[in-house]
Amino acid sequence: MATPKSQIPLRIKGQTTCINHKGRQLEFYCEKCQELVCPKCLSSIHKTHPVSELSEITPQKEPDIKNFIDRTEKNDLVQIGKYITTTDILLKDNTSTFEKLSQKLKMQTDKLKQELDMLTAQTLSLFHKMEEDNTKLIQKYKQDLEMYEKHLKQQIQECKAALQRGSHLQIYDAYCEIHSPTYSLPVEPVLGTANFTPNESPQDNLKKALGKVITSGQGQTLSDQDRSVSTSDDLEQPSTQQRSGAKVKKAVTTYKLLPQTKVMKRWKSLFGISSICPTTDGQVWTQYYNTLNLLDSTGKVIQEVKHNVGINDISLSPTTHTLWVCDRDNNITELVSGRLLHRFSTMKDPWGICITASNHVIVGMTKHISKFTTDGL
Repeated sequence: MATPKSQIPLRIKGQTTCINHKGRQLEFYCEKCQELVCPKCLSSIHKTHPVSELSEITPQKEPDIKNFIDRTEKNDLVQIGKYITTTDILLKDNTSTFEKLSQKLKMQTDKLKQELDMLTAQTLSLFHKMEEDNTKLIQKYKQDLEMYEKHLKQQIQECKAALQRGSHLQIYDAYCEIHSPTYSLPVEPVLGTANFTPNESPQDNLKKALGKVITSGQGQTLSDQDRSVSTSDDLEQPSTQQRSGAKVKKAVTTYKLLPQTKVMKRWKSLFGISSICPTTDGQVWTQYYNTLNLLDSTGKVIQEVKHNVGINDISLSPTTHTLWVCDRDNNITELVSGRLLHRFSTMKDPWGICITASNHVIVGMTKHISKFTTDGL
């Protein structure tokens, strides 16, 4: 029965003994199978195969090795050196490009702020002018009403006097005066009106005013094949770069800003929450005073951990997926198997903690920020 290919033993680089016959030295080369064999293989596995002594074929391989060394040193290593130099330029250009973009964005933002302030000032000035005009109209209307009131009171006194002791002529004049009034009730003025309705969703308009932002992840990197050094299969052939130039393999990643935040799910907690930290499996860690709670997507408590002192902040490691805690006794602890293990202490009160992707611990303290490494913890 034939041995499956996946189970055929392979000789390890540098091994001098046969993989099929233990203790037998490799002295021959099977030209058909292109592998080293021992004398016993000649009468068994490689029987009837054309073979040569190892000492006879190695001189034929030496020129190829020398050519590889020479070509690699003169071509491939030089090209790799150029790639390394290019990366330094790319890093510098990358920093410069985004610094310019950031500056341009800030300048546009400042310009919009100035224009918005100017528009606000113009609108406020309009409001103030309308307020003054309305004030004058109202004050004039009030004065006219007061004069009309004064006239009516005087007219009433004259009519009373005429009825009490006036002559027939005076009574007649009083009658004519009240039916042919000199003064009439002032007409209420028409005031200027204004209204302001705030835009409840200004994001779209702000984006248009700010300008168009286009981002893409079309990073151009040479493929592994294009960057690889020559192998024994192409010893006599020019490298890929020499024949057709450096090929480009594009890995496209598009970054798109969300038009508006969206609430995926909402539930009310049965207890206070001071800090919150989501996990990678849809759950969430919360903290309130000295209690840690692991909740599911419905807000149900899955796990509760009590600390002996008050907790200031929590953070989940993106690498180990363990929860880190900073407390009011200047302790930095890690939650392992349901227990908070002390890792180190800080000189000042730690009020914020963040675990980076490289598993470093960033602690925000009173008027101070420090970075610690978790290596060896």
